[in-house]
Amino acid sequence: MKQLVILGAGGFGREVLDWACQSEALGRDWIVKGFLDDNPRALDACDVDAPLLGTIAGHQPAADEVFVCAMGRIAAKRRCVETIRGRGGVFARVIHRTAVVGSGVVLGEGVILCPGSIVAARARLGNFVAVNLHSSVAHDAVVGDWSQLHCHVDVTGGVVLGEGVLVGSHASILPGVRVGDGAIVGAGATVMRDVPAGTTAFGAPARVLDAKEANHG
Repeated sequence: MKQLVILGAGGFGREVLDWACQSEALGRDWIVKGFLDDNPRALDACDVDAPLLGTIAGHQPAADEVFVCAMGRIAAKRRCVETIRGRGGVFARVIHRTAVVGSGVVLGEGVILCPGSIVAARARLGNFVAVNLHSSVAHDAVVGDWSQLHCHVDVTGGVVLGEGVLVGSHASILPGVRVGDGAIVGAGATVMRDVPAGTTAFGAPARVLDAKEANHG
């Protein structure tokens, strides 16, 4: 039996602990071992059922360990995953038992599907994508590596999200829209047109902010 180690003991990490314990993989593919976090006090004052095992920076993966990265900040997630992968670590998926996965779906390494999430027919999720509470990815949509969908996000049919895209809560991306690498879609946005890489889109209908607005908005 493998032992699941969660990278990140912050708020999302503690949520992922719950989702892992409510996953059909628990006791079948792995049991939960604990957390790694470079903050040694990350679990102070937190009543959780898993220990802090040590730091990410100092951890050498064991043969019976698998990992999941539960970090909301994409750059930090990428850095920590690459550290553990560089030492031979293998990443598992955490799929809550209430998540719905349709036919022909492709899920990458390290994907997290939170309660009530839906990934519909022939959608493709890249490596280390997180789909949070009650968010949906519709038929034939593509979500690139490292991307994060917050709660109640609606990614509709045929949408293409690039790598490292962050989509805020209650945002909706209309059919066929493309969102470029590293873009941010703000909470509550309704995206009707393509969003260029590295930009920020807010509003309903969404508009792309200029550099000054993005830095001070």
